[in-house]
Amino acid sequence: MSLKQASVEQLIAIVQVSGDTAAFNELFSRYDSKLRGFLAFKSSEQPHEIDDLVQETYVKAFLNIQQFQQQAQFSTWLLRIAINEMLQAKRSGNILSALKQRWFAAEPDKLSHSDNTAAQLDAATLIAMLSTIQQQVFVYAEFYGYSQTEIAAKLQIPLGSVKTYMMQARTTLDRSNALC
Repeated sequence: MSLKQASVEQLIAIVQVSGDTAAFNELFSRYDSKLRGFLAFKSSEQPHEIDDLVQETYVKAFLNIQQFQQQAQFSTWLLRIAINEMLQAKRSGNILSALKQRWFAAEPDKLSHSDNTAAQLDAATLIAMLSTIQQQVFVYAEFYGYSQTEIAAKLQIPLGSVKTYMMQARTTLDRSNALC
């Protein structure tokens, strides 16, 4: 049986037992348009912000799928995660604005990212230059304040990889800052 032919319940069981990302991707793809439509209806977010909410929902669902007990429908559980992410985003304000303020408004002697022209850059543009995994590591560390050990556990990758991705992200952002 291929993953495309598997039922939602079978896909959930596969992911819960083995952590199979292909099975989770298939499961998530079945709900992607419903989730995006729901978030577009429920929030006043821009399309790129909805993409961010969907991505966060995707990550949280994957990391917490062991907690799903099939007492409710998977779509209900997934929408609950999306609502929580939407509320969290509203509570914390615009993540990218906060990141830009934190990253560029520090005292010049405290951060190497102090070129005033860089403050003109949109943080989203800077972060978009990073790979997906670099973005995740960077945002978890710089915005949410997670330690590298916590990030490794959340993303289920080795600690050394977290350190490497963080270094790569900072190097990319430093280079971009120097070009401004």
